[in-house]
Amino acid sequence: MTLRTLTAVLLAGASLAAFSDSASAQTVGAGYRFIGSTDISLYCGRFPSIAGFRDGSYLAFDGQHVDRRAADGTLLQTHTTLLFPVFSSFLRLSEDETLAYFGESSTGAIRELNLATGQVRVITSISFNFDLTFDVVPGLAYVSAATAGFGTNSVWRVDLISGATSEVVRVTGFSGPVEVDSQGDLFVSILDAGFPPAPGSARIVRFSAAQASSGVLLQEQNGVSHSAGFASISSTDYDAATDRMFVTETNSGGTGNESAVWLLDPAGQRVDQLAAFPRFAGALEFVDAGVGTEFGAYQPEHTSLRIAFSDCFGVGTWVRYNVSGARPEATFAGPGLGNSGNATIGLRGGIPNGAAFLWAARSQFFEPVPVVMQLGGIHPIALQAQPQAFVRRSAMIALDGQGEASVSYFQNVMVEGALLLQWLVLDPSGQLVTSSTFTVNRDLF
Repeated sequence: MTLRTLTAVLLAGASLAAFSDSASAQTVGAGYRFIGSTDISLYCGRFPSIAGFRDGSYLAFDGQHVDRRAADGTLLQTHTTLLFPVFSSFLRLSEDETLAYFGESSTGAIRELNLATGQVRVITSISFNFDLTFDVVPGLAYVSAATAGFGTNSVWRVDLISGATSEVVRVTGFSGPVEVDSQGDLFVSILDAGFPPAPGSARIVRFSAAQASSGVLLQEQNGVSHSAGFASISSTDYDAATDRMFVTETNSGGTGNESAVWLLDPAGQRVDQLAAFPRFAGALEFVDAGVGTEFGAYQPEHTSLRIAFSDCFGVGTWVRYNVSGARPEATFAGPGLGNSGNATIGLRGGIPNGAAFLWAARSQFFEPVPVVMQLGGIHPIALQAQPQAFVRRSAMIALDGQGEASVSYFQNVMVEGALLLQWLVLDPSGQLVTSSTFTVNRDLF
């Protein structure tokens, strides 16, 4: 789980011209939906860095205070207060959520906060630091910063224990987000040094783990192009389980002030546009509950992506949205409790013009924790019973243009509530993509 700060980009590059637009214009891509949000408007004008906990609460560094707040904004604890205010750069939580690392660009200090004891120590100082990402090697991290001057982005390797630093990458362009993949390769977002930036000039370059640890100062030409053609990049995050990256593209769209959030495949190609916002967005946080399903269109809500959208500069609103897959829903309509009669098992929210199989098991085999497995499709499939329990499986059923289908039958009262039903959903090419929620053949109304 990671995130990116909004501070530096808001101050340096976000246009204020469109801040009067309606904040209700945010949209999600096909197969995705908003599953909740957190209002952080109380920080408007303070440009904090935000880090979310898995329970929905969050940590905020506003340049002087590091506070933990509940999802509704209630102050839970002030962990530390600096002697004087500074400009916040980033805030990162350790994977076990016991330590927080926060940077600021006024003095360049990078600090570690023990969330249990409140102890704070300065790890090192890197002038005009912007972003931090953890290496796969415990105790090491990478920090992007404008240490080489305006319009130059340096990336430093930092020992979080000793504070030792070494510059590993120096490229032309404003400081951008950095990421590390599951192999330890380093991804550097390169932002055009021109203002305004040239259209489509922002890009992501990959340096191998061996290069990043070689002690040789790397230039852009030493790396490999991973993804390109972005107007600008405010934040990135990485899903190590699937080797896929999330990117917030800013200063885009018809007005030049819009933001789009993209999912990239391991080769850097754009898979989906997850969400779009009428103005500035960033601070991506990928959240994985560890159930085993993957993030993607029409997937279960076991994984999600938090995105901060701001239309405030001093006053206004600032909201962190949670985006997840919009999983298809299994439905049942029957004759009513204790009756026999016509019944219908339905599917809604499926893939338009796709197809589906209806699987049925005895409801006594229901598993409260999803059974997740690969069944030869794009993503792991989540079932509510062991696969061998689904003894009845229909032929392929076509979905309509709204992604819906239904099966009708006559139900005898003797089987009421006895069936556990799930749909396996395919895209129009016949590729298995997801499973639906489950239903039981009992009409409670």
